[in-house]
Amino acid sequence: MLDLATGANTSHTLPGRPGFFAETTEPGVLLVGLERRLVYFDLLRGALRETGIEVTGDERVIINDGVAVEGGVLFGTKHLSFSQPVAALYYYDFSSRRLRTIAGGQVCSNGKFLRREGAGFTLVDIDSMPKAIHRLRLDEGLTAVQETSLVAPPESLPSFPDGLRPGPDGDSVIVAFYNPAAVTDGVARQFRIADGAVVCEWSVPGSPRVTCPEVVEFGGEIRIVFTTAVEGMPEDSRRLAPGAGAIYMAPTPFRSAPAPPPLAPVLR
Repeated sequence: MLDLATGANTSHTLPGRPGFFAETTEPGVLLVGLERRLVYFDLLRGALRETGIEVTGDERVIINDGVAVEGGVLFGTKHLSFSQPVAALYYYDFSSRRLRTIAGGQVCSNGKFLRREGAGFTLVDIDSMPKAIHRLRLDEGLTAVQETSLVAPPESLPSFPDGLRPGPDGDSVIVAFYNPAAVTDGVARQFRIADGAVVCEWSVPGSPRVTCPEVVEFGGEIRIVFTTAVEGMPEDSRRLAPGAGAIYMAPTPFRSAPAPPPLAPVLR
């Protein structure tokens, strides 16, 4: 938990690897995708409570990125060796307490953004290893993929797409790019969903493995925060990237922040 005003950071150690979290209707309590199951974590008490929801028993994968949406959570898994298409995209429905697979055959299911369009939904969904930013057409009940297309050609991307957040207008997404090469700087881009046009680009100095953006209001301005990774970075790459693993903040051209995701209920 990073206090942007003071720079103070508080860490909570969990009994496993968290992939995503969603804020809930109970202040201080998060719904977390932990390893291969969904749990609640109380930030104030440091207490974890099981939900009994196991996503998969496949030890080749763990839960990765996800987001709360109206009525449930959309999230994906990733193959731990990033080489086999055994991961999937899931939807957990709060009212029915049912978990269903929306799409399979992914390697590393990453950032997501869902918006309503007509009688269904458009989901922007990243599968990192094939460098794919997909535009998926989903039905009203979020049960099946009706159509799939690419937001941008994989060969046009600077490296592997990782986390994403929506732009303030809801018509664009901001994508962080994870570059495993021995290079100095990282990059994030804002893409228009309709045609994949690059609207804005940020350079992240000294940290090429950019993992997720977040748009925040800070000091009376709309800024963007980037998390970056250092895990497993070779020493020669580390010398080129002294900021690897740091959190960065940058200015934006935005006049407002995107609407926050809905709060997830705490189910008893």
